[in-house]
Amino acid sequence: MPRRSRSRTRRTFQKLSDWLGYQYRVARRQTISIEGIRIRLGRHISPRVERALTKGAYEREELRLVEAVLEPDDTVVDIGTGLGLVSAFCAERIGSERVFAFEADPDLEPCIRDTYELNGVTPTLDMCAVSARAGRVTVQRNLHSVASSGVRRRVRTTPTEVPGKSLNHIVEKLSPTLLIIEAEAADPNLFDQADLAGVRTIILELHDLVLGTLGTDQVRASLRSAGFAQDQRLSSPAHLVFRR
Repeated sequence: MPRRSRSRTRRTFQKLSDWLGYQYRVARRQTISIEGIRIRLGRHISPRVERALTKGAYEREELRLVEAVLEPDDTVVDIGTGLGLVSAFCAERIGSERVFAFEADPDLEPCIRDTYELNGVTPTLDMCAVSARAGRVTVQRNLHSVASSGVRRRVRTTPTEVPGKSLNHIVEKLSPTLLIIEAEAADPNLFDQADLAGVRTIILELHDLVLGTLGTDQVRASLRSAGFAQDQRLSSPAHLVFRR
């Protein structure tokens, strides 16, 4: 066999061996269950988020609200899906074909798809940012500021340009009845250009530290103008439920 062919064959076998080794290591990582949804732990998870997962605190409040408002006929759009826990939770209850997940951080895609595979669900996943207008968006990837994602990263922020879609385009295309929006996906102008006539309920994680007081006030005002009222019975300080 020519030397070049032998070298190419060795590289192919090495890549195959590396891939099989990676799959073996991933398969051996511990999995835990949160509200019946399995999540895989491992070095891809930050210590902080791993502690929250093992204590059952990760997304616990959001899951409580989803459980309270989710209807069998809902179509769900989950913006800022993080590790895929909430979208998998919804898909298990109403079917994958009516759950659509969006995540801006490209590092999270393997984690999300692993969560879906572990739980036997297949929500439609779109790796992009969602904002008031379509176009490229620069996101800051930082372990300590992106609470929903939790993938291990350096402390310093890393600006990354990702594709972006407008909320109005998504609503027009998918006709959701339930919107779930994480704090890191929130934008003071997010709802300004969106026709939300078909949306019945919005679960919104909202923090002054992320948007500032003026920003959170602007979001509330936009939703009131669109005909939504806050459900005080279900809402908590950080997780708000808006209904028509």
